[in-house]
Amino acid sequence: MRKILVIIALAFLAVLVTGCSKSSPTSSSGSGTLQINMVDSPGNFDAVNIVIDSVQAHIASSDTTSGWVTLSSTPGTYNLLELVNGANAVIGKASVPTGQYSQIRLFVGSGSNVVIAGASYPLSIPSGMQSGLKLNVDATIQSNITYVMTLDFNANQSIIAAGGIVNSQFILKPVIRVITTPSNGAIEGTVVPASARPSVMAFNSSDTVSTVADTSGHFVVGYLSSGSYSLELTPSDTTYNDTTITNVSVTDGKSTNVGTVTLSSK
Repeated sequence: MRKILVIIALAFLAVLVTGCSKSSPTSSSGSGTLQINMVDSPGNFDAVNIVIDSVQAHIASSDTTSGWVTLSSTPGTYNLLELVNGANAVIGKASVPTGQYSQIRLFVGSGSNVVIAGASYPLSIPSGMQSGLKLNVDATIQSNITYVMTLDFNANQSIIAAGGIVNSQFILKPVIRVITTPSNGAIEGTVVPASARPSVMAFNSSDTVSTVADTSGHFVVGYLSSGSYSLELTPSDTTYNDTTITNVSVTDGKSTNVGTVTLSSK
């Protein structure tokens, strides 16, 4: 299994932070907008429902307990498996002071669960996450500009079956890529037959991103940096062969269409 080479390191705090500063952090004059989107890489589940209580951003010049700006304080539940093939959810958006931001913090709430074979199992949240899941970023917010950041949540790698289905113990240990939306392209196409429902993985020496073709056979692998990729299609219907397309060129801000990919029978 290819290792994702561009994964943001996640730091789980061991000590509960006793609150955030309610005063506005100092910054240069003016304000911009910071928007946080969430998408998913596919997982072997019926559903992965994550509760996000709030989202915050940290201004780089502040200390660890101050300088947090709230982007959303309205709890929401998101099924990660619906956030594929170009779909995304806006989990936080707010006007923020201009300046450099170094971290995004997600507060994952109770009620998160995973659905397998129609049965729902609660997701255990490690105690360190009670003070928020921090993601390192490097974002410069300019006056009157909307800066969009996308969190690519890898469901398959983020759910740990501690006791297996028999003991119904599943732990959430998020694996997330952070993508700056202005610097990305995509690869799309259509698989025949659509019933094969393949997983589709785009990869090169520096990145690996995947999705699953929808019921019509269409797929979009998004949030790719410019460059040359190989595209690997692995059918869920094992009566069909895997297929790999090489030298697919991706350009920032554009979607490369590889057309119709016909899978061969074994």
